[in-house]
Amino acid sequence: MSFLLALFSAAPILANEVQPVPAQDKPAAVAPAVVEPKWTGSVTLGATYADGNTDRRTASAVVGAEYRREKDRTTVGLLWNYAQEKAGVTDRKTQGRIKYDYFFTKKMYGLVQASGENDYAASLDLRTTIGAGLGYQFEDTPTWKLAGELGLAYVNENFDGSANDNEFLAARAAYNWAYTPNDKYNVSQVAEIFPSLENGEDVNARVDTKGRMNLTAKMFASLEWVYQWDNTPPAGNSRNDSLVMLGLGWSF
Repeated sequence: MSFLLALFSAAPILANEVQPVPAQDKPAAVAPAVVEPKWTGSVTLGATYADGNTDRRTASAVVGAEYRREKDRTTVGLLWNYAQEKAGVTDRKTQGRIKYDYFFTKKMYGLVQASGENDYAASLDLRTTIGAGLGYQFEDTPTWKLAGELGLAYVNENFDGSANDNEFLAARAAYNWAYTPNDKYNVSQVAEIFPSLENGEDVNARVDTKGRMNLTAKMFASLEWVYQWDNTPPAGNSRNDSLVMLGLGWSF
């Protein structure tokens, strides 16, 4: 009899222990944060001024930006360099480019690209390229990025003075890599070559190498070397052309 009385007295306690938690008292599930795609890139500026025995002024600006989503990527770039001495303008170079990549897989992508440039010292009024092709992203990590591209491009060249203008269909081969060993330093290189499919002598290429040292979370010092090669330049001009720029930049 005492056993039954003990069992009945414990029943309310057991009932309270197994009662379900009301739905309104359960913690709500936390939804994962959605990262919205946005433009990232940098702006770099450089300038020099000399007066007296040397009368020289130079200015440069470089802009690079990327918009990346799960399936596609858009990259744009702009370079401007200007130099003036007592006798007048000695250098004026402008380059602009845009490229759109669509990823068929995690590694393989199709691309369309366009670029335009002029170079006062090289007697180049305007060179435009429009092309398409395929690319492969070999590496894409915070430390290493490496990609290669192949395709076709239409090239149109307009020169200053008596030099003959030119247009042709060309192959396009390109690669780009970037190495970021830590949050202080970064080194990168972009290169492309356009050999004509109509005249084996007509080839032009460009290699852009950059080194960066971060000074703050947004500010950095930059050293950039742009090397260009034109196998058939106008008479009196060199095939090789180098531009070295030291600047201060801001990332966004």
